[in-house]
Amino acid sequence: MHYGNNKPKYIRYGIYAVILVLTAILQNSKGGMPEIFGARAFLFLPACVSIAMFEREIAAAVFGVFAGVLWDVSLGSDGFNAFLLLLICATCSLLISHFMRNNILTALVLGAGSVAIYNVIYVIINLIADGAGISVKQLFTFYLPSSVYTLIFVPIFYFLTSWVYSSHKTADE
Repeated sequence: MHYGNNKPKYIRYGIYAVILVLTAILQNSKGGMPEIFGARAFLFLPACVSIAMFEREIAAAVFGVFAGVLWDVSLGSDGFNAFLLLLICATCSLLISHFMRNNILTALVLGAGSVAIYNVIYVIINLIADGAGISVKQLFTFYLPSSVYTLIFVPIFYFLTSWVYSSHKTADE
């Protein structure tokens, strides 16, 4: 069987991997991304959603797991981020391929939805279920500002991913 020339696809995948590694460095290193009034940007979320919008479900899920593992390794976590980013990326890719158009407005909607879902599940599992408790003040002083700060990066990652995808498409895409 002949599968055609997949070299542009593999180059694109390599560029996505480099983008995610650089995102890991920016997000997880001290001084990588400035904190604004205590809010931190969760850069993996807009990066993964943007990649998922341009790739098929399996590739999107793999990049979600890759980004989640990078995030979990930096936090010393147990795979929470890998699992959650897998679900977010696969869902975004399915939504784009079957129900939604791929444009910046959709990227903002999916980005906001993914940030909201991530924060709600994180708060429920890691803070409430572990017995640490969470105050309403934390919701409004850290999680909500962090969500808004994260959404600023959705257009940046969307246009970067769009450029990478369009410049490294195969003939059958």
